[in-house]
Amino acid sequence: MKISHGFAELEEVTLHYAETGAENKELVILLHGFPEFWYTWRKQLPEIGRRYHAVAPDLRGYNLSDKPVGKENYRIQHLIKDVVQLARHFGHERFYLVSHDWGAAIAWSVALAVPDQITGLMVLNGPHPYLFSKLLETNKTQIENSQYMADFQDETIEEKLLAENCDWLWNWTFKKHFDQGQMSEEDRAAYLEAWQKPGALTSMLNYYRSSPLQPRPLDKGAKPLGLEKEPFIVKVPTLVLWGEKDHALIPENIDGIEELVPDLKLIRLPEVTHWVTHEAPERTSAEILTFLEELQKR
Repeated sequence: MKISHGFAELEEVTLHYAETGAENKELVILLHGFPEFWYTWRKQLPEIGRRYHAVAPDLRGYNLSDKPVGKENYRIQHLIKDVVQLARHFGHERFYLVSHDWGAAIAWSVALAVPDQITGLMVLNGPHPYLFSKLLETNKTQIENSQYMADFQDETIEEKLLAENCDWLWNWTFKKHFDQGQMSEEDRAAYLEAWQKPGALTSMLNYYRSSPLQPRPLDKGAKPLGLEKEPFIVKVPTLVLWGEKDHALIPENIDGIEELVPDLKLIRLPEVTHWVTHEAPERTSAEILTFLEELQKR
């Protein structure tokens, strides 16, 4: 199935998107993470598009989408608004959400903010914000694994990430997949091109720079966020597909998640790392479609 492209003019930004199945009735929006773009869903779009209208945007700041200047433009309320308005652009008040990494952070927030508009939520290795906030305060391993989030606050980090044709960023993320044949030279070129678009990298880093979620070890005197559990209970049917060998997010991120997501289907992938769509693309597509079918039968 061919992937088509377009642009959606929203209230604050214009977002580029890739889509399949535009003739189908129900809308599925797929949100990528850092440092990806719509392309992470290239193997899922044709499969989902056979039965649904599948739309994978470049999030604001990424690739071909608008890149507003200033980290304040990447706060969560703007990102929630983008998703809701993108659905309305396609004529939908209710829709399904599929997400990974930073896209999952947005998707959790959309589901919490406007639960009546989300028919079903699917999350791939994206921690629930309440659980993640607690681990960033008390769990030594998660704090250490998340040090890069603190490093990304440094305004000189762009030089390191862009140097030598983004060599450090590529090695940190996808070199292993490339070496193992899970990504092609064409894939590598697509990522390097997206990362090096003017203003893109700073915009991508602004997601971290505008977020209150940062490593804050309480044993070193950091002030806790002090989040209450009740406002973070997700009232949407949810699938969590979790690669257990994630190099950044420890398994404890899904411990107790059923208390925060009462209507939960949790699938663990023991041999998969953070990069679920690259390492298990067929399984990812199959689990998404199975969950969508289960929701249809309710």
